[in-house]
Amino acid sequence: MTSTRGDRRRTRRLLAPALALAAAVAATAAPVAGAGAGAASADGRAPRDLTPPYYYASLHPETAWAGANVLPLEFGHEGADTSAELTVDVSGIEGVADITGGADGCRPAEPEFSCTMRLTDDWARQELILEPAAGARPGDSGVLRYSLDADGLPAVRGSVTVVAGRPELRVNTGGRVGTKAVGESFGTPVLIRNEGDVPALGVDLVLDSDGTMGLGGRHSNCRYAAGGSAMRCLFADVEIAPGKTFRVTPDPRMEPRPRALDARLSYGAWAFHTGFRRGLPPGGTTPGKAAPLGLVEDPDGGAGAEFAETFDPADLAVPVRNGADTEAVGDSVRGAVGTEHRISVGFRNNGPAEPDTARTRAVFTVPPGAEVVDAPYDPELDEEMLPQDCAKKDGGRTYVCTGYGRVGKEVLFDFTLRIVDKDNRPGSVAASTVLLDSESDARVRDPEPANDRAAVGMDVPGAPSASGTGLAPAVWGTGAAVAAAAAAVLVVGVRRRRNGD
Repeated sequence: MTSTRGDRRRTRRLLAPALALAAAVAATAAPVAGAGAGAASADGRAPRDLTPPYYYASLHPETAWAGANVLPLEFGHEGADTSAELTVDVSGIEGVADITGGADGCRPAEPEFSCTMRLTDDWARQELILEPAAGARPGDSGVLRYSLDADGLPAVRGSVTVVAGRPELRVNTGGRVGTKAVGESFGTPVLIRNEGDVPALGVDLVLDSDGTMGLGGRHSNCRYAAGGSAMRCLFADVEIAPGKTFRVTPDPRMEPRPRALDARLSYGAWAFHTGFRRGLPPGGTTPGKAAPLGLVEDPDGGAGAEFAETFDPADLAVPVRNGADTEAVGDSVRGAVGTEHRISVGFRNNGPAEPDTARTRAVFTVPPGAEVVDAPYDPELDEEMLPQDCAKKDGGRTYVCTGYGRVGKEVLFDFTLRIVDKDNRPGSVAASTVLLDSESDARVRDPEPANDRAAVGMDVPGAPSASGTGLAPAVWGTGAAVAAAAAAVLVVGVRRRRNGD
């Protein structure tokens, strides 16, 4: 492009039609429309223009998020694959942004250029690389126009408003609140600051507790995921100028659910049409009917609050006064010396808490008259450089196995034992649940500690009867080696098992 600056049109005037549309959408708590700047033909055979109506060209590309300089021109298509020609008119964004590259089949030029595309049965996309023009100032804007032509199909005409600069919304960091009881309702402040260089015209707010808490209020400008643990709220008529801080009012309220142990709230805010958006969990959503949430300028300007450094959501940790009955599950072996036997040992979570932010470990002490010839092993964990579920200690006399158990579910680990001696002394399994984020390996409160230990019985014909309680000396695994092995189990491994990857 030339360095001559075209007529400047301010961002607010260009975005006014979209804001009016967004306000109407928000009134019914429906998602913001993100497609259709182009005026597609009424002919049902025509490709559908899915291109976002606005594109913000970052004036600080060296610190912009990955992919921020990509403008996607997108089209939906139903029918047989066919070739098409995309024509792009760049004259309207002179002095605002320059197109410096494109995907295969596309060579940008001034004032107009064409690209070849392939329309597939569903969706097609052409990417253009944009950079702010030399001398562009925050808020400068212009219109990029394009047309899509394919043999035998109606043409599609569209446009994108290109704005120099970006709104960059940041939320206050949540940190951690005091311990809450199950069902205890509390509010938490949510602040939103624009650290970008142009106004945020319309705000999209998402709060998600990952099922650990119910979100209250049922506000009419929000939609709620099935189960009510996540919500998305739209503030279509709000403008946050650069440097300004706004507060959600009233403070969003939530309460820990009966199975919560260490609840966590994730929340984030994004400006309309910036390419940032976080949806709700899969499943249906329902609109609220109560008074809408507000978003007003904070009179203190966010004084004393810390803000996230990126547009990613912030997390609020909520410890919950709750417990989980972790029951050890043992097994037994019967046979002669030299025989091998398969056993399954582990634990069961009897609730009420479902410790999704904790790990449960089963310390298996091998009976003195047996040895392990086959322990749990997952080759995929080795490939992914993750620790195995069971770690061998004490030369194979003890194994520390770690897993995640939902309420009412058993988590079992399969071992093969060989009987090596006429010795009926039993082994044992000891189970406990430890918080993942604790600094001192803090255990989760167990309301039924009597079932935290279970025997692994031995019955070898001709062996003297075992005496005592039937539990081996290392039943609880309090040795330093056992504790260290349990603490070394990586959180990522636990989460991997939980998610079933």
